[in-house]
Parts: sequence; C-alpha cells; structure tokens
Amino acid sequence: MKKTTKGALAAGTAAVLLMGGAGTLAYWTDDDTITGTSISSGHLTLDATACKGTTGWLLEGAAFDPTTDTLIPGDILTKTCDVVVNVKGTHFTQVDIEATTPSGAVGAAPWDELTVAATVSGSATGADDVAVSQGDNDVPVAITVTWPYGSEDNGLNGDLTTALGDIAITAVQDHQADPN
Repeated sequence: MKKTTKGALAAGTAAVLLMGGAGTLAYWTDDDTITGTSISSGHLTLDATACKGTTGWLLEGAAFDPTTDTLIPGDILTKTCDVVVNVKGTHFTQVDIEATTPSGAVGAAPWDELTVAATVSGSATGADDVAVSQGDNDVPVAITVTWPYGSEDNGLNGDLTTALGDIAITAVQDHQADPN
C-alpha cells in the first residue's frame, strides 16, 4: 500500500475514533434521604348567627320596616352585625369577606338589578385583607343591598313586591407567608 493511502486511512480512523469519543459524557450521581415529618392543617370557620333574622336592616340610615317601607331606585338597605371568624394556621393573618346576591331572589326586573356588597367597619380596605389572629375574631360586617339608580324605565313603576332571599357571607383565606 502506498504511503499516502496508509496516511489517509490512519487519519480517517483517527477522525472516526475522535467523533465517537466526543459523543460520550461522564457524570456521577449520589443520593440520600431526609426524614419526613408530621403535618397538620389549620382551619377557617365563620359564624354569622348575629346577622340572622329579619330585623336590623336600615334604609338610608333609618330603621327599615318591610311592612310599611317601600324602595325606589337609588335606595340602599344596610345591615351591620358581627360575624365570628375563627382561624388556625401559622401564617393565617388575613381574610377577605364576601357577600353573595340573595338566594332565590328577586329574579325579574327590577329586582334583578340589586347589587350586594360586604364591607368591614373600620377597615381601610373595605372587606379585603382583614387582619385576623389565631382563634375567634369578631369582625363587624356591613352588608349593603343597593337598587341602583339608572336609566328611565317607567314600565317597572308600580307597586312590585318580592322577597329578598338569604345572603351568604363568606370568609376567604388570604395567604400571607411573610407578613413583613
């Protein structure tokens, strides 16, 4: 065989060997275990017993009597009462308070326009980020039911009656792992 052929064959073999070796990767691994632990959940409960009953509603700041008082668009009904929010959890420092549209309510116009909101008395944030501590917390909640003043609709003018259904008050956990 010629020297040039031998040289070319040797160079080709070297190139193949180098390419095959370039595709390998060496690495090491090791593992160990860590010990688990017992975990427990906390809780959140809300007791709105003080808010139950048909008394205590105010119409624009005056006592509301559903047997004699009637509403017009723009009126606001309000009921203020303490709910008890009980929390347990290491990072449980805040809740949001919500109110839902009345159950079974109202259905047809004009009552379908009613809006319901919850605010927490003395809270700068309305009903969001209400500070709580471990155990029972008395939270002064104001529930407002508003019949918004809006566009003219004389077709809805005329001694309409309905029942204002139950309103659900909800406390929602707000997670603050690092309150600082």
